[in-house]
Amino acid sequence: MLLTGTGRLAPIGLSPWAIQVRDGRIAWIGAPDEAPPDADRQSLGDALVTPGLVDSHTHPAFAGDRSDEAAARLEGAPSTEGGILRTVRATRAADDETLAALIAGRLRAALAAGTTTVECKSGYGLSLAEEVRHLRLIRSVAEGLPLRVVTTFLGAHAIPPGTDLPTYAAHVADDMIPAVAAEGLADFVDVFADAGFFDLGTTERIANAAADAGLGLRLHAEQLRRTGATELGIRLGAASVDHLEQLDDEGVAALAASTTVATLLPAPAIVLRDRLPPARALLDAGATVALASDANAGTYAGFGTMPLILGLGATLLGMTVTEALTAATAGGAMALRLPDIGRLQVGARADLVAWDADHEGAFALRLGAVHPIRTWVAGTQIAMETPL
Repeated sequence: MLLTGTGRLAPIGLSPWAIQVRDGRIAWIGAPDEAPPDADRQSLGDALVTPGLVDSHTHPAFAGDRSDEAAARLEGAPSTEGGILRTVRATRAADDETLAALIAGRLRAALAAGTTTVECKSGYGLSLAEEVRHLRLIRSVAEGLPLRVVTTFLGAHAIPPGTDLPTYAAHVADDMIPAVAAEGLADFVDVFADAGFFDLGTTERIANAAADAGLGLRLHAEQLRRTGATELGIRLGAASVDHLEQLDDEGVAALAASTTVATLLPAPAIVLRDRLPPARALLDAGATVALASDANAGTYAGFGTMPLILGLGATLLGMTVTEALTAATAGGAMALRLPDIGRLQVGARADLVAWDADHEGAFALRLGAVHPIRTWVAGTQIAMETPL
């Protein structure tokens, strides 16, 4: 297949352009008049074409609604019976069919909005049986959808009632992680390493268990307080540290000197009226930056909104549009340790999106109102459908 266009191929800025796809990968890229012969030649006209977006931080396996909690928080009301544990109760009460339908709807929304790879966390189970159930459902749903799904075990999301931090962390490390790994249910382990959740000692214990089980590591870090979780993640070889609203210059320098990706989540920071992560400082220092949605139950429930997240990176976080687009594609791929996606280069997987726009600046100008008109995952065009 040879795709051609007279519009822009971003973020590399080629126009006009041609891409040959063979066996699900980009086989050639360049000017149309230099393209190799191909019987299946398709023109995309003047549409903007980019790699498929990569959402490298989401929490889709939950039931219940916390809109009332969000409204109360914005009115300054104290939190009562809310938060993660409220969602845990609702999710445990949902049967498999209900929870699978919710996960499927969220993943379809992501695909319909141009996301071709999405990371999906558990974390609203907080027991071995429930965490395993949620990861199984994510994997089962993903098998029926034409997008790439990476799964992350987040049993260390909060401390369930009736236990304490050391006891529960030991359960996560000694019982949960081996069971999840034995069944092949996760690619990564994540820990909410922040004030009031998991401290550096218990985070390291869980991270070591993940390494022993052959699973990658990611961390929620520096969202609520500056704790040093970033430096811990770097030392432990974390693929990504996420949030970073409270990161300081020392943390920026540490990330710039490492291979750990700084994954920035502007939407929940806005909803929580918090500090914004230091995107400009990280980029100027040379760190690898990803943009992701953090679509979840309680602080930002916008599944299928990566075009908006990209626009927020370019407008609120001080990034250029090209930097934001790169962070939402290649940056997210690096956060998932998938170097052959999110890029326009020979050998990369042919995940491509043609948008109803002329220029990538539309992501900043239209803030979420940029929509795919055609999408390919590994070289196969997918049927566009309305998300549930």
